[in-house]
Amino acid sequence: MRLRRITARRSSVHGKGLFALQPIAAGERLIEYKGEVTGWRRAAARQRSEVGHTFVFGLSDGRVIDGSLGGNSARFLNHACDPNCEA
Repeated sequence: MRLRRITARRSSVHGKGLFALQPIAAGERLIEYKGEVTGWRRAAARQRSEVGHTFVFGLSDGRVIDGSLGGNSARFLNHACDPNCEA
């Protein structure tokens, strides 16, 4: 049985965040960002029409993954002033 390594929960910084439940080794993959793959314009239009957070992850080919549609808890990964993870 594999133990859960991360969990989404309330964050004092900004709504929800993703938190480690146990030590994570350097280079270890945490989670795949899931959602609808679309263009920036479509994702931006969707965000303007909805109230709440923006869950958009930019891809190198110019498209984005919109975690608000079919997304998982990876959408709660927040940026940090002193980051310790990379995409």
